[in-house]
Amino acid sequence: MPAVSVIIPSYNLGEYIGETLQSVKDQTFEDWECIIVENGSSDNSKEVIREFVSLDPRFKLIPLLSNIGVAAARNMAMQRCFGKYILFLDADDLIDPRYMELAVAALEEDPSLNVVYAKADRFGEETFWDLPDFDMGTMLARNCIYVTSFFRKQEHDLYYGKGFDTSFTSGFEDWDFWLGFLESLPQEPRVLQLPEVMFHYRTRPGSRNKGVSDEALVQIRRKLWEKHKSLYGRYFCDPTETVEYRRLQRAFEKASHSLAWMLRVGARKILRKK
Repeated sequence: MPAVSVIIPSYNLGEYIGETLQSVKDQTFEDWECIIVENGSSDNSKEVIREFVSLDPRFKLIPLLSNIGVAAARNMAMQRCFGKYILFLDADDLIDPRYMELAVAALEEDPSLNVVYAKADRFGEETFWDLPDFDMGTMLARNCIYVTSFFRKQEHDLYYGKGFDTSFTSGFEDWDFWLGFLESLPQEPRVLQLPEVMFHYRTRPGSRNKGVSDEALVQIRRKLWEKHKSLYGRYFCDPTETVEYRRLQRAFEKASHSLAWMLRVGARKILRKK
């Protein structure tokens, strides 16, 4: 039984997935399996994946005829993996060679830890990432645990066991996953952030979260609030009813009607068309 199960959903990312799989293969910690759920891509993704599978039996391919989405793909792989620890990884992102080694060491040393992740950066279309440190108040306001974080499979199965909610089709299913997982724990969550940058998030024009409208974001936040109301209730009331939220909303509305804001939005639209 491997110590770590890396789970990668893949769909039409043949341009990048070779780099992603190589970053797994380059880990200094070698006791892992990597399950790739291939969602019926129309590009060369399958060929790239099969090359890795043929050269290293730790890579395992689950080929699908059609795209079932990242949430369902991760759930499928979780049902078929055997690792003590689980690490999700998207098919265009990268992990540092020592990420597994240091994360597993931390989890083995302290059994009370529920989630371990590292500092991270972005590369590609955008490089800035304002990733705050973890605390539950921040986590409820914005997701500060990216999906490529380590947790115990046994703990998930015992306390949460629901996997990802497939109704989050516009993204943010990882935020919902972590809220559900942390909410289900019988004690206050213990989350550790490793002090080094070990996760590299690729930003692309076609990323799902970037295409979400403000209206859709409001609906997603409302859905998270309704679904995890008891968890939110432990820390603060409905976030959309707080003085801070209303103040921020007024400031945003004022800024969005300014000439500078409208010129900025117009310039972005022109640049995207080029």
